[in-house]
Amino acid sequence: MNKKFLISFLLGALCTFSAFAQQVTELQRTKSIFVYPDFCPGRVIQAFGRSVTDSVNIYYGDASLCFHRGDTIFKANLDGIYGLVIGDDEYKKVGTQMGRVVAKKGYNALICVTEVDHRKLEAETTGGEKLPYFQIDDGPCIDLEREVWTQDEGWPLQDKYYFQIRGGEIIPANQSKFKKFVRRDMKQAFNRLMNDKFWSWKDPQNLSTLLIYLPE
Repeated sequence: MNKKFLISFLLGALCTFSAFAQQVTELQRTKSIFVYPDFCPGRVIQAFGRSVTDSVNIYYGDASLCFHRGDTIFKANLDGIYGLVIGDDEYKKVGTQMGRVVAKKGYNALICVTEVDHRKLEAETTGGEKLPYFQIDDGPCIDLEREVWTQDEGWPLQDKYYFQIRGGEIIPANQSKFKKFVRRDMKQAFNRLMNDKFWSWKDPQNLSTLLIYLPE
C-alpha cells in the first residue's frame, strides 16, 4: 500500500472517529423517581404574569410536574401553566412536560427535557420491571413505598432539546425546524455551521451557540 495513501487514510479515520466521539453523549442514569431529592418550594408561572408557590418536583418517568398534598402526590394539569422556577433552575412547559432552561438570549431559550429512556429500559429489562404507576386525575398516583427504584444500575435517562422562539413557540432542536427561524443576515453562517462535521445537534454547548442566529 502506498505510504502517503496509508497516512491520509489513517488521518481521515482519526478525524471521523473524533467527530463521532464528540457526538456520543454519556448515558445518564437515576435511582430516584424525581429530579430533586425532596419536594421543595417552586414558583409556578401562570398566565398574565401571575404565579403561585407550591411544593413541587419533576417526575423522571415522563418529565411531568408534580404537587405534594399531605401523603399524596398529584401530577399537575399544565393548562394555564407556562413555567416553573425551583431555586436557580428555570423550567418551561413543553407540551405536557417540563424542560429545564439550559441557555437564554433575549426572548429565546434552549430547553432540555430529561426523562426515562423507555426504549432502552425495555431492552435492558427482561423481567418486566415497571415504573411506579402514575395517574393524571384523582385517586392513587405514585406508590410512595417505591420512592427509590430497585434496579442496581439505575434507570436510563435521555435528554431531548427544544428551542423557545421569541413569541413563545417551542420547536424541537433539529435542522429542518430551526432553519425556518434563522435571521436573514445569519443564513450563510448557519449553512457553514451545518457543514461542520464536528458540530452536533445533541451537544448542549453546540446548541447554545445557535441562539445568536434567532431574531431577538
